[in-house]
Amino acid sequence: MRKVVVAAAIVRGGRVLAARRTTPPEAAGRWELPGGKAEPGEPLTHALEREIAEELGCEVEVTRWLDGAAPIGETHELRAALARLTRGEPAPTEHDGTHDELRWLGADEIDSVDWLEPDRPFLPQVAAALRQQTRDTRRIIVFEAEHAEAIEQRLRHDGFDAEVVRERLQGEDDDEDHPWAVVTDAPSLVAEVLTDEYDGWLDEEPEQPPPAQGSPLDLPTAPRRFKRNP
Repeated sequence: MRKVVVAAAIVRGGRVLAARRTTPPEAAGRWELPGGKAEPGEPLTHALEREIAEELGCEVEVTRWLDGAAPIGETHELRAALARLTRGEPAPTEHDGTHDELRWLGADEIDSVDWLEPDRPFLPQVAAALRQQTRDTRRIIVFEAEHAEAIEQRLRHDGFDAEVVRERLQGEDDDEDHPWAVVTDAPSLVAEVLTDEYDGWLDEEPEQPPPAQGSPLDLPTAPRRFKRNP
């Protein structure tokens, strides 16, 4: 019976985290979904969350195991799961030393790095999950950094994906005081409540019906903005 290695497809804002290995020599410089070996008898979800904390110094929650398993040599197999960040920001840890670089990749960027062979069978499922999350994503716009951070913490606490980014509105120059955006997959109703509470507005794309077969794709030209009045 093969021993199990677990890997996390950490997804945030329609992107997945890829990690570049430093060891062993034959894998150095190539990319993988971070993770590690499960201990004998250890539940796989616990093993994966433990390994990410050790390797990247952050906490994640497994949301769904991906289908299938990929062989690693003659003695191990790789299992992979989708996960979301719940605390901290991932970074290679000095005491672990397994990775020297991290990248967030969108669905159309996954093939831009040289993945290790065991990870490759899971990439189509990861790309599909990224595209789905992108369709489900909305932006809560506020003008105070502390408000954005408070919204991010509340959304993560409630089990949603959330990331604070600096927003730039069309037509603003570099001297303007740009607002902040919290990018999240929380439902519109949840986002609207927080938007009202922090006196911001909600940016989200209106749901588009699938194009008729044979017709060109009608792309939106601008986001739909919802301004919440006090």
